[in-house]
Formats: sequence, C-alpha cells, structure tokens
Amino acid sequence: MTVSTIRTLPPLGPDDFLRHPALQGERYELSEGRVVMMTGASKAHREIAGSLFIRLFGLFDKRRFHVAVAELAVRVGQSVRYPDVVVDVQSDDPKGLTAVAPVLIAEVLSPSTLATDFGAKVREYTGLPSLLTYLVLSQDEPRAWVWRRGENGAFPDEPEMLEGRDAVVPLPALDGATLPLAEVYPEADPSSP
Repeated sequence: MTVSTIRTLPPLGPDDFLRHPALQGERYELSEGRVVMMTGASKAHREIAGSLFIRLFGLFDKRRFHVAVAELAVRVGQSVRYPDVVVDVQSDDPKGLTAVAPVLIAEVLSPSTLATDFGAKVREYTGLPSLLTYLVLSQDEPRAWVWRRGENGAFPDEPEMLEGRDAVVPLPALDGATLPLAEVYPEADPSSP
C-alpha cells in the first residue's frame, strides 16, 4: 500500500480520528496523531492477506476469537492502525469498530510501508498487553518475520525469520496452532514466465 499524509487536518486524537466524518469511507490510519492515507494494495498483497485470513478464520474457535481483514481498528497510544489481518478476542458488540484485545496482528509488506511495519508498528503492536504474535509477511516471496511473546512476557528485539513454502510458523501461545506458509502463498503458475 502507498502511504501519504493528509496535510489539511490538524493533529487528532484516536477518538476524534475514529469519529471524523471526512475520514469515513477511505483507508486512513492515525500515526502518532497524524492522519495518513493508505492507498491501493497490489494483487499479491490482497491474495496473501486473503489467504492468511481464510487460514486463520478456519483455525480459531469463533466463540473465543474474531478474525478480521483490514477493517478492524487497533488503538495504540496516539495511533489507530488497520492491520491487514487481526485475531481479536470475541466481543459482545457485533457493531464494534475497534479491536478489544488483539492476540495476533499480521501485516503484508508493501514497498511504501516497509519502514513503518518494521519500525513504529513493531513498537506499537508489541506494546499491546494482549498481543501474543506480530507477523509480517513478504508480498514477493514466501517469507515471514515473527515476533512472539516469550514465557517471560516480553517480545524479542529481533524477529524470527522463516522462509520458503515448506516453512511453518508455530503459534504455541494460540492453542498450539501452526501456520504453514504454503497455505498463505499461492503456488507459482508453472506456465508464467
């Protein structure tokens, strides 16, 4: 996704951002008080996020968890993010627009979001008390970077990197689930150049 800053709006807090009428119907995030427009994702980006959503949706107990793709807000300090995929604890509010207690957040890399996905979002997401796993996926090849909360309650400074279609992302804190990258990355078409 391409990122651009909206310069006509003053800095906003998360509550004002979520209610602002000029920001309805478009893809925006609030990054430390700055409104940032998120524009179109590539076909590869959409397919990977969609495949991840399908895999996670089938994996988790719907009575305990809600799996959302790109439309569930995650509030973190003065930021409001819309991750590509979120696994949140189930809420009693069927009309809720924000995550209650996300346990897994996944982002698919885009050239314009690389610095944010590996910078500010790592700090923001791993600061969430409920989060167990932050997952970043390449849109160019089967590769994942995984930050998992350890038994000591802390996240590592550096992610574990897994690559190749045979790689499997273990999610031990999430009911021992696993995420085979082969189920997230579509196979290359042998007839394509």
